[in-house]
Amino acid sequence: MAKATMNQNLLRFPTLDILFFLLAFTLESSARPAVPVADADLGNLTMNYDSVPWPTPESLLQDLRSKEYETFDRALSLVGVPQTTGAASFDPPQETELRFADLGVDGAQEAIIGVRRDQMLYGAVAAHVGNHWQRIAAFSCWCRYESGDLLAGFIHVQAGPGVGQELVLRASGGGTGLYSQQQAHFRYHQGKFQLVFSLTSHQRECNPTKPGPYSCDVERRWFYVYYWDSVPGAVLVESRLRLLPETDPEPEFTSIPELELAHAQKFSCKTYKWDKEKFRYEPFVAPNPCNPRTPTK
Repeated sequence: MAKATMNQNLLRFPTLDILFFLLAFTLESSARPAVPVADADLGNLTMNYDSVPWPTPESLLQDLRSKEYETFDRALSLVGVPQTTGAASFDPPQETELRFADLGVDGAQEAIIGVRRDQMLYGAVAAHVGNHWQRIAAFSCWCRYESGDLLAGFIHVQAGPGVGQELVLRASGGGTGLYSQQQAHFRYHQGKFQLVFSLTSHQRECNPTKPGPYSCDVERRWFYVYYWDSVPGAVLVESRLRLLPETDPEPEFTSIPELELAHAQKFSCKTYKWDKEKFRYEPFVAPNPCNPRTPTK
């Protein structure tokens, strides 16, 4: 597959309007470092790397959609859903999905199953090992501050640098005046399901107890694949915004996330390359795609 050009990569931002808005600014050349992969705090994302034998993914999906309690309960346990004694545990999941993706570099397809039970989201990845399927990871999130298509917001598959794809998981949580969404990128390599990058993609803090006028601080980050000629990698873009709810229309910003970007006050960029030996992203000094006149550091 031919590698994308620099201009094509820039178009991977959420919308063209965002792109034009970014390029209209003279941007800073440094960003908050991403969380080190080895010590990543995945926040509200719960991971389990136990190996569990699976039937074929298609038959497991069929069992998840069964109306028979024993059938779907057994299937849920294979996905990694904990068994409970509450009344809701006797109800089948409201939503299930199955997709396949090449999360490695050998062209093999891994199976990804997602399950929604109210605001609890579960997922699992299985690989074909020998002549059978084996679960290699299970994950979950109580994403109670999200709305809309919850599974689609939780589990993503996107193109990775070079060969293969990445599984991107987004888990969120919060409290009074607080909201945070973590984003974790995973690949499958040498029989292991590996975290290759993580970041806080969205954070909002509205604390009326702080000194001074009541304000809301918002941070948004995007991580997208990018190529420097033949060097595959990625760019981390960060935006910041401060709102004054007493004078700004707070609901307008908090209910429509795109407006948080449109009114952002600061941007920064950081560049990474894909390290094939370590099989993860590493910091990389390169021309800054946000401000070509300034190299990243």
